[in-house]
Amino acid sequence: MQGPQPLGIDGAQLGAGLPARDIALGELRAILLHPSCGRVTRDEVWRHLIGQARVRRGAWMVAAVALAMPMLRRLAISICRSADAERDDVEAEVLTGFMDALAKVNLQWTHPLLRLSRLTRRSVARSGVLQRPCLLNDAETAEGRTLAYPSGHAELLLAKAVAQGIITAEAAEIIAVTRLENVPLSDYCRRRGLLYCTVLKRRQRAEARLRQAIVDGDLTGGDL
Repeated sequence: MQGPQPLGIDGAQLGAGLPARDIALGELRAILLHPSCGRVTRDEVWRHLIGQARVRRGAWMVAAVALAMPMLRRLAISICRSADAERDDVEAEVLTGFMDALAKVNLQWTHPLLRLSRLTRRSVARSGVLQRPCLLNDAETAEGRTLAYPSGHAELLLAKAVAQGIITAEAAEIIAVTRLENVPLSDYCRRRGLLYCTVLKRRQRAEARLRQAIVDGDLTGGDL
């Protein structure tokens, strides 16, 4: 939205009640958020933004996220209120889900922003971020049988999983620091200069492999 050549749209070409001139994205955001902005205008602008994000990606993908930020914030708050999940994890999944929804939403539908919101919510629900990990409970019933969890310290369990090739040493460190030491994942990523979404997905995959290994009995028995 800033710089010598900020992104914008041609209001004269797009029409839909917009001013017939070039409109920078900062001004476009103000237009869309104003109570006087009608649904037809809003829908046409969002169809254009979605099309630009799909074809040109890059800065236009960022622009779509920026213009959708009020909706994305409300969505993240709503999900956090209804589920026991970490705020950072939910926000990362909302962002990932929204960018995925930009590629999937049908531009022939009405209310494209509302459709994006619904697709994003579904993506978050499917991601598993709303399911709190419970790998180290004393016992758990699954598929009609009781699982015997390995005895010993959780860090030793992670070490054994690494030694058996179930998870990587890097994944074990992520789980140890963010789950056992309760360091927020955002802080972990910031200290190491890592992308939050990437590390979140890495932790989710590692925890899923750990859980499956326990279900299969691969981490039971032996000295931890």
